[in-house]
Amino acid sequence: DESVEHKKSHRQSHRKKVLPEIYLTRLLSTKGTLQKFLDDLFKAILSIRDDKPPVAVKYFFDFLEEQAEKRGITDPDTMHIWKTNSLPLRFWVNILKNPQFVFDIDKTDHIDACLSVIAQAFIDACSLSDLQLGKDSPTNKLLYAKEIPEYRKIVQRYYKQIHDMPPLSEQEMNAHLAEESR
Repeated sequence: DESVEHKKSHRQSHRKKVLPEIYLTRLLSTKGTLQKFLDDLFKAILSIRDDKPPVAVKYFFDFLEEQAEKRGITDPDTMHIWKTNSLPLRFWVNILKNPQFVFDIDKTDHIDACLSVIAQAFIDACSLSDLQLGKDSPTNKLLYAKEIPEYRKIVQRYYKQIHDMPPLSEQEMNAHLAEESR
């Protein structure tokens, strides 16, 4: 009787090891298939087109920098965090996790789980803290760990490009908003 229980326990233990390996292989294969799309998505979100610079983002980021200056905040990490919390995390992560806000689609639980992984990679790319990953780290963090440093460079380049744009006057911003309204 003990022997049967031992064999059953051994079989369950073996199954617990084999199933994650199968899923991991499938996960890595899927990631490879989607990688170019994810790279393109991050670049599209975090790039400045010559023909249409992000006027509203420039105006808002300048406002944040002005507020920091008024309060004597000189830490560049604080500015990075303010910008990250206002645009990538409040706006883009919300769109990434909820495409039904923009597109006429049904979001299944499976799609939601996949989008959560992509959103987490985007969040990690915007973060300033180093990822401390180990064998016990969640799979969604491990999956894009190799790409995060490159994505971080894209985020930092985007913030710098916006910072380096000529400042906008309130009149320019109002003209831009009037044009957009039309």
